[in-house]
Amino acid sequence: IILFGLFLIVLSQTVRLAILANTLQSGFQEVISAEQLSLATYVAKDIDGKIRMRQQMLDRLAKDLPVDLLRNPQQVELWLAQRHAMNSLFSRGLIVVPPDGRGAVADFPALPGRRQLDFAATDWFREVRDSRRPAIGKPTIGRASHQPVIVMAAPRLDAQGRVVAIVAGATALDTPGFLDLIQNNRLGNNGGFLLISQRDNLFVAASEPGMRLEPLPPPGVNRLQDAAMAGFRGTDIAVSAAGVENLASFVSVPAADWFVVARLPTAEAFAPVEKMRRRYMLNSLGIGLLIVVALVLFLRHTFRPMKLAAEQMRRMADGHAPLAPLPIVRRDEVGEMTEGFNYLLEKLRESEARMAHLAHHDALTGLPNRLSFLAQIQHGAALAHRREHRLALLFIDLDDFKPINDRYGHETGDQLLQQVAARLGESVRESDAVARFGGDEFVLLLSDVADRPAAAAIAEKIIARLSAPYSVNGVDHEVGASIGIALFPDDAHDVAALIAQADAAMYDAKDGGRGCYRFAHKTA
Repeated sequence: IILFGLFLIVLSQTVRLAILANTLQSGFQEVISAEQLSLATYVAKDIDGKIRMRQQMLDRLAKDLPVDLLRNPQQVELWLAQRHAMNSLFSRGLIVVPPDGRGAVADFPALPGRRQLDFAATDWFREVRDSRRPAIGKPTIGRASHQPVIVMAAPRLDAQGRVVAIVAGATALDTPGFLDLIQNNRLGNNGGFLLISQRDNLFVAASEPGMRLEPLPPPGVNRLQDAAMAGFRGTDIAVSAAGVENLASFVSVPAADWFVVARLPTAEAFAPVEKMRRRYMLNSLGIGLLIVVALVLFLRHTFRPMKLAAEQMRRMADGHAPLAPLPIVRRDEVGEMTEGFNYLLEKLRESEARMAHLAHHDALTGLPNRLSFLAQIQHGAALAHRREHRLALLFIDLDDFKPINDRYGHETGDQLLQQVAARLGESVRESDAVARFGGDEFVLLLSDVADRPAAAAIAEKIIARLSAPYSVNGVDHEVGASIGIALFPDDAHDVAALIAQADAAMYDAKDGGRGCYRFAHKTA
């Protein structure tokens, strides 16, 4: 009778454990799926915004390209150089291609042999020429740069709507700030991200470098991938081509006909559940004669915290309760399972916070990046308008930085830029904002500025501060600064115009001998 009773208890424990484990795994899957889909959506929106920003820039460049310049390649190169300096989104440069695609009229920065290439057979050239609309090429190894790149292009139309030139921009897939959220991040220990081109049937980028620009597995190898290629978006479980079962989330990148995949092996995602299952099975097998009597008294007490944890996880997964760590009632298997869930939740939040920081800050200097600064200046302009205050936007470009970067290398240039960022941060008030706009360009937003003389005094202080020698690796270097200043609302009534005015004033300072500042020309 005792043996039979022990058998029934062990059997009942096993059945109860199976039910609870399945419930917990279902709760884990719901919570992790929601978090993973949120991360994939964040990454996809970030990439989509960067693609659209580049498309819009190319479209503006194509529309602004003077047709008369096409007969003078040197003038076209100078025109490209000026635009590239203003906004260097395309790390491998800008190209102007004639309508027949044979060679390039001009490119900047110039790459050896690029002007002699035949572009007539490239996919982006044919699409722009035939459709007369902007296009994105297939990610590939650049023939001139010999690096993985993506080319975007836009047509320059004449008055009759004919294509007289094609303006293209090439961006290296390794460009900092472009696909970093894909290539420099992982989910857990063995998970990661994939960026897939649905049109080109290949991996654009991946957390695993060896997968980049590789073709997708043939249909039938990965059921969920086949569904994603057919339009499925969401989260599900499937076995990869390598035979690993993954929890995968799919989110579209509309601007480029791409989609982001966030995947995490189910063995890692549900490790706390599996660990709990193994421990309880071993404990059940070791139950002795005393447990026959004691189990009746302690069974409900033992499993109550687990049941409450599962219910709380389900409530969080259904959105009825906020995501929060579960309370650890006891230091046993239930507490360990709860700690495992809390640890996973903490890691997911840290990963989300890290990616949010990378999306809004410059990786080199730690300053806010262009995207973050544009949000700050929009808020500052709205506040200044309500309070009838002035804002001053200082567009700062370093003088003589390129020779140092070319002679001593990018590592020296990067350290010098970090010191410049530190000096700028020490030169402003807490209410002001400073950001890196790209390359050796920085912007400074001064709140509540009385008038032009006040802005000029700050500009003089910054020029003097930035002109002091910099010590990098035991070598002193000197750079200067040219500053363009525009006041809001005196010189412009919207943010875009204010930035354009400050940028133009900075070029006036460059033309005026450098190491000085110039104010924007007041608009009528």
